[in-house]
Amino acid sequence: MPRALTNEEQNWVEQTLNAMSLPEKIGQTMQAHAGRLPFKQNDEQALAAYLNKYPVGSFFIGGEVIQKAAGKAGEYREWIELLQKLSRVPLLFSGDLEAGAGSAVRSLTTFPPLPALAAADDEALAYAYGKFTALEGRAAGFTWALAPTVDIVLNWMNPIITTRCLGDDAKRVARLSAAILRGMQDHGMAACAKHFPGDGVDYRDQHIITTINDLSEEEWFGTYGEVSAHLIQAGVMTYMTGHIALPWLEKVPHGEPPVPATVSYPITTQLLRERLGFEGVILSDALDMGGFLAWGDYRKRIVDCFNCGTDVLLWPGVRYFEVMEQALADGSVTLERLDASVRRVLVLKARLGMQRLDLAGRDPLAQELRNDTLPQELDLEARELSRTLGERCVTLVRNRQQLLPLDPLKTKRVLVIMLNKATEGRKFVRMELFVDLLRARGLEVDLLEEFEPLDTLQKWEMSGVRWDAAFAPYFMPLHGMMNTARPVGEAAKAIWAMLHAETIRPIGVSFATPYLLRDMPFLDTLVNAYSLHAESVEFTVKALFGEVPFQGVSPVQAEDHS
Repeated sequence: MPRALTNEEQNWVEQTLNAMSLPEKIGQTMQAHAGRLPFKQNDEQALAAYLNKYPVGSFFIGGEVIQKAAGKAGEYREWIELLQKLSRVPLLFSGDLEAGAGSAVRSLTTFPPLPALAAADDEALAYAYGKFTALEGRAAGFTWALAPTVDIVLNWMNPIITTRCLGDDAKRVARLSAAILRGMQDHGMAACAKHFPGDGVDYRDQHIITTINDLSEEEWFGTYGEVSAHLIQAGVMTYMTGHIALPWLEKVPHGEPPVPATVSYPITTQLLRERLGFEGVILSDALDMGGFLAWGDYRKRIVDCFNCGTDVLLWPGVRYFEVMEQALADGSVTLERLDASVRRVLVLKARLGMQRLDLAGRDPLAQELRNDTLPQELDLEARELSRTLGERCVTLVRNRQQLLPLDPLKTKRVLVIMLNKATEGRKFVRMELFVDLLRARGLEVDLLEEFEPLDTLQKWEMSGVRWDAAFAPYFMPLHGMMNTARPVGEAAKAIWAMLHAETIRPIGVSFATPYLLRDMPFLDTLVNAYSLHAESVEFTVKALFGEVPFQGVSPVQAEDHS
């Protein structure tokens, strides 16, 4: 459990709460998206006017999980110090730091994602993962990581967390995510477990609709409930609710819409707060998602979200202030309920040392930055951690024909069937690195990138072309097609084209979904690397040629044994 506040910290909380105006109290219970401010972020006059009119309690900054990281650490730190100086009450700054601080800030370290950590299955690595996320993030001004993702992938077609979580085993998820959050919180960063009551059961996307966790009560407590209880006992400071319904707890009449956790009193208060005993800050998932928008008009959604037990609403927009003032005036929301959430937010700020900022908004608990990174020794440690994980995660899932490792002396010409064309235009890293590393070994590499007509491979074969090895690397990031991580579009055509061939024995290499065998069960050889992170790709190529061992163990049941 989290440590108790000192007398000094407790006094700061109560004195700050008692000195707040009503708008300031309301502001503590919403989080604004800094990237959507209607003016330049370094416009001090505009920032001061904004905070005076809308005294928000926290900002989301950096790249979102569905976008690339952006900016440099020093720029964020300067901007955050300016905002802290202008705000009467210290602010929290959150970000999607799911795979290290580099997930949100380009100049910082990005780690291979959580499935890679799960494949390595090492609690010491998990703790370090959290530690360096916190050290780098806090140096850039972040105090709140919207991470780790503690969902369980029980449905291989789930489009949200298949490549963002620690696998399909509840005990592994609980053990590793607890180590991550301890690493974060021991080093000055609030962790946020997400997405309660648990994503990974439905095959649909909360960005579009309210999804359903349809486990029975017994099944839920043996999986998601076990994880939640473990993390609460480990002292997680914040928890994010998702736009996810839980029918065993909140049944609805036939034909009525499901009730997402973000508006559900039984899920948020009775289950998470009371039955599981969570005392920290409850944050909603983003309120611009379809799974929330379908609940009703703006006022109904907002009031229901707050009254169900949410402490901080993520991205409600500045209309929130007016709606909450009206709700307090007409009794739809009570001041007692508001004060309870504000107090929890202030307790979180005290635990993070926000009351220790100086008058210039500077954070005495943050590491210094050197050229937009941590000091050299810590920076090298962070990058070495990333490299270690990139090596430890590479997993040989299937090797029926004993094709791997390849003999470098007998492998001269190779075919690479590019399965990632569907991601073009989405600003995601493509797979040139994989091809570049093959060519750097002196191999002749033929690329198959066009799959019209489908007999392209047959034509090559009939012309007498042969290859010593054929690779089918796959990378479809979540959100690449918004609601699927499966081979679709040109990637699906590529699979069809492969089946037309008669002289190749394709080696599948997944840099994304760990479930490629579900869509390509004909593969006799499959390697899972979990990401296009540079070190993951480097060590995958080395493992293909026997220069390093395959060390990872699949964190999911990759094959369909039903």
